[in-house]
Amino acid sequence: MATLHQGTRISAAARYLAWTIVVLVPLTGSPAAEDTAGPVPADDRPGAQPEVWLCAGDRIMELLQPGAEWPFVQQHLSGIKLYVGQLYGKRRETQEQTVERLRPLANSVQAHNLQVAVELGGCLDFSPMDDTAGEWSAQHELAALANFYAAGGRVDYLDLDGPIRRLLHPENRRDGRRFDSIDKAADELIDALKLHRAAHPETRYWLLTNFPNWGWRGDVSYHARGPQRQDYGDYDQVVRIVLEKLRAADIRLDGVTVDNPYDYLVGEHFSVKLTDPKSVDWLARVRGYEDFAREQGLTFNLIVNSQRGGQESDERFFRETLQMVDTYRRAGGRPTRWFVQSWYPHPKQMLPETAPPSMTALVKAVIERVRGDQNQRGQAQYCSARESQLGIVAGRARHWGLGGRRLAWAVLAGR
Repeated sequence: MATLHQGTRISAAARYLAWTIVVLVPLTGSPAAEDTAGPVPADDRPGAQPEVWLCAGDRIMELLQPGAEWPFVQQHLSGIKLYVGQLYGKRRETQEQTVERLRPLANSVQAHNLQVAVELGGCLDFSPMDDTAGEWSAQHELAALANFYAAGGRVDYLDLDGPIRRLLHPENRRDGRRFDSIDKAADELIDALKLHRAAHPETRYWLLTNFPNWGWRGDVSYHARGPQRQDYGDYDQVVRIVLEKLRAADIRLDGVTVDNPYDYLVGEHFSVKLTDPKSVDWLARVRGYEDFAREQGLTFNLIVNSQRGGQESDERFFRETLQMVDTYRRAGGRPTRWFVQSWYPHPKQMLPETAPPSMTALVKAVIERVRGDQNQRGQAQYCSARESQLGIVAGRARHWGLGGRRLAWAVLAGR
């Protein structure tokens, strides 16, 4: 019987086993199999790595300053989300000046290989409330996107922020005009997306909703206002009608995004009409929407933040955003993308990533949380498969009259 030592020749039978291992060892999900090239769209298959994105409005520009150091986040961040308002020309700014203002941002995105989403209305509150609303809104927002493209940027996704709400319940209108049906409003959204698709066919779409301000499947909204106690209406009806219209128009929706800050998720925010907001399981409602999205073949994005933290302090925003991540994951939630996003005064501090409660330190902590368990599961799967291969090799070794598992480990180790 051949005995293996480092540097000793392997018998013909052992060489046969070694060739067996060459075929067996490459494993999907093994550390060596990871492809770090990008930017690439999220993989929404079970076990795929979740993405973490950053959205901080104009504060993102602080990360582009000379000497700004955020190496961990730079390496692991999947993308940034911009607000369409950042892309419009400022007062007394020429278009050329607007483009030059945006150029460092566009260059940084390319340098760090990041995906880009732009949050916009899709249909606008101040559009003509008639059958031109969709086209008018698209032309208005495409002009802003054109500035970013002219600066050398690209847009991978549009996050359509409440387009149906904007037509059914427009804000800051004095004329009282609005749409009176979900169907008609959805038709205008389709008209808008047709123009966006013609201008940028490579761009994909997400449908974003402020979830607490809608009822869901006959139940109340967070503030329980209005005749049906659902504020804007029943969002289950809205999303189903929109999906039906999109399919009929052959426009693909990539996914949905939920805006539901932590204090609303756990029922700790004040409610206008509900005496005890905790009497409703808001967390289960969001999880139900995630499950619905999966059933429809859609990706699911969750904005993680805290309204009271954003209004109060960097420290509370940091703490409660992480609590939201933990709470949602404990409930079985597995978003495709986690958006660490603030439109609030806080957090004010963006850097350094090594000093909580900065925004980049928060993003770093979220990445470590949502990818840490994923990596551990992947490593466990890898080790389990490796052990299975070891059993196969050991069995063949015994067949050849060799040293069983000892030989198998030697071959796996490359000896």
